Amino acid sequence: MGSIAQNSINCLVQSTSGQAEEAIRSRPEIKAPHDVLIRVSAVALNPTDFKSPASNPTPGAIMGCDFVGSVVLAGDAAGKNFQPATRVCGFVHGSNPGNPDKGSFAEYLVTDSRLLVRVPENWSDIEGAALGGVGWGTVALAMETSLQLPGRPSKPAPPRDDGSRSPVMVYGGATATGTMACQILSMQVYPRCKTSFHMHRSLVLTIHSSGYEPIATASSTSSTMVQGYGAAAVVPYSSPTCGETIRDQHTSGSLRNALDCISTPESVNCCFTALGRIGARYAGLDFIPDEWRTRKAVKVHMPLTYALHGHEILFEGPYHRDADPSMLELGSRWRDEVQALVDSGRLRPHPTRELQGKWRGIINGLKMMKAGEVRGQKLVVAL
Repeated sequence: MGSIAQNSINCLVQSTSGQAEEAIRSRPEIKAPHDVLIRVSAVALNPTDFKSPASNPTPGAIMGCDFVGSVVLAGDAAGKNFQPATRVCGFVHGSNPGNPDKGSFAEYLVTDSRLLVRVPENWSDIEGAALGGVGWGTVALAMETSLQLPGRPSKPAPPRDDGSRSPVMVYGGATATGTMACQILSMQVYPRCKTSFHMHRSLVLTIHSSGYEPIATASSTSSTMVQGYGAAAVVPYSSPTCGETIRDQHTSGSLRNALDCISTPESVNCCFTALGRIGARYAGLDFIPDEWRTRKAVKVHMPLTYALHGHEILFEGPYHRDADPSMLELGSRWRDEVQALVDSGRLRPHPTRELQGKWRGIINGLKMMKAGEVRGQKLVVAL
């Protein structure tokens, strides 16, 4: 788009038809103590990047959520931990009716530092953008709010009475959110070292499981990859008895929690079939109408990751959320969990596919995702 004045930025915004188009906007400014101004170096694409403009159009709003970049300026409360040039990744609410200038598909953005993860030096920008924040934020909200699971990587849930781990179904295990869920649910923690005086004072590492056993669905071609991200078992979603197989062969009717990363009539039916009779909870990443719900006793909740910023979400119908500062507190706590996992080398992003072409690459990537042409990869574009 050529050179522009320093107080302006290049970006992608919603057109009147809901598609992405190139535009120039004013460079955002820090307004709150926890704000940081970030020079964006790469972005990752998510289904919400094309779904939100379709369901809640906001022409002129900057698009995009996941990003990686470097801190330029920091507010008073953020400056201690986020000095200039610190490389960070995170997510913002792009295509936002309440704040149309808040999107990641831009040269610069301002966001709350309490939801930012510092990127390791040995990670590329592509990897940092792929981690972003939508994936781990969705898993955090689903685990804590939708499914009400008590375990965390830093404080694992106790095993069941028979010593086994509680199963959690992850439908769509080969999606970016699916592999993130499998990692976090199956996470191993190493809380302390014990000194054994009977073993010449050698250090004995005590290992504890997170308390959960992910049972995922995926295609046969993605099964090995999903198991590599922590799934205890992978069942082909194309099988007509997928739900029955999980219920009868893998969980013996004891499944209480399902995370559905696809949210179609077929995925809902599979999850509802797999879930046990008592205390079943279902978290779907999109709204599911009543006619899809084959079992009224299953408690259904849609975790909307944007809510972690604590602001009101001015979407219509089931996507609306009131402002809730406790959501920002939840997100900040989980940011600490993710930062510890990243720092220790125990959390990795979804397999990436880099697209060339900057803004045109993003536009093409959104078309690919909408057409269902992306499988088992996170599309990332360098800016």
